[in-house]
Amino acid sequence: MVEKKVGIECYVTSTPGMMGKIKNDPEDFYVEEIAELNLSEEGDYLVVKVEKRNWDTLNFARVLSNMLGISQKRVSFAGTKDKRALTVQYYAIKGVKAEEVENIRMGDVKIEVVGYARRQIQLGDLLGNFFRVRVHDCGDGELFEKTREELKEKGTPNFFGLQRFGSIRFITHEVGKLILQGNYEEAFWVYVAKPFEGENEDTRKIREELWKTRDARFGLRELPKYLRYERNLLQKLREGKSEEEALLSLPKNLKMMFIHAYQSYIFNRLLSERIRQFGEIKTVEEGDAACYVTLKKTRPTFADCSDVAANRLRVKYLVKERMAALALPLVGYETELKGWSRIALEFLSEDNLSLKSFKTDHKEFSSSGSYRPADMIIEHTEISFDGSTFSFYLPKGCYATVMLREFLKRELF
Repeated sequence: MVEKKVGIECYVTSTPGMMGKIKNDPEDFYVEEIAELNLSEEGDYLVVKVEKRNWDTLNFARVLSNMLGISQKRVSFAGTKDKRALTVQYYAIKGVKAEEVENIRMGDVKIEVVGYARRQIQLGDLLGNFFRVRVHDCGDGELFEKTREELKEKGTPNFFGLQRFGSIRFITHEVGKLILQGNYEEAFWVYVAKPFEGENEDTRKIREELWKTRDARFGLRELPKYLRYERNLLQKLREGKSEEEALLSLPKNLKMMFIHAYQSYIFNRLLSERIRQFGEIKTVEEGDAACYVTLKKTRPTFADCSDVAANRLRVKYLVKERMAALALPLVGYETELKGWSRIALEFLSEDNLSLKSFKTDHKEFSSSGSYRPADMIIEHTEISFDGSTFSFYLPKGCYATVMLREFLKRELF
């Protein structure tokens, strides 16, 4: 199972799976951002609502900025969306007028100007996302009801989905682990060449040969042009750069993603172990942390996390009322592990790492750590199923595919 490779090792519900398949077509997976935007009739930033089919967030921003003749840094957004879907999200573009954007024509894209703002769009502006997911060959309404009730009873695991670890080759966390170990050479080749089942057969064969030979000249000659990051890294080697120097040449967001993916892997392992030991994720105890829920526009979103010990009785009451959730660490060099969560040290030790490993010589390859809710708290949203389509809202950072796996009991990629 691919899920086990990224730390997703169990289900919290005991119901049989509804099975079925999703994402046969982009229209099968619809996601729309629910955001809190401070719009006005004037400002330096033009805010647009974009509906796009088969476009990922970053590629759309790149193409849009090129068509406008501006730097991509002037295009901001709150969250990233998968390519293979029908998505609706907001972008803020600095220093352009409405008529400039209204003249843009792009395939499978609709752009609507919604106003101006005095600052760029940030992650904090996003409350969550509304999803409508069509599942083929799935129609057991009774199982749906039973699973939904069990999730409300036990909590809904907030794993990081497979998308966090790559699009086809789920190896991003492996690269992060190797970087934290200081093994930049192996990290380079895992990213560039490690083969993975599910990739295009011709490309996989090229990677297999490249993985064996580690011949940069061969890789540049054979790898498809669309693998531009891999090709750029190989070119750096041809220019005499080391593997470490080549990795440092990657865009900042990609460099940070390696470490974040490894943190996500450890988080997933922690959450899997919590479910195995407790059978649910609604219990909070001494040494745990909790993340709080706030309601904006009647939509729940997660606020700051804090130590349960600081106000144990109040936290337990809020968890019971579904206004707080157990939080687990995204480990980093400043993380203080207490109580049950100290098991994370065992997981790190298995990889010859410690909390200090997250402070490297390079800022982009370092992380101080943070916390993430372990429970999606689905009680605040109506989850419906009409025999073929699931409809629901989730707070930001929660993966629709992760929630759906509890109903379907199958890997979704």
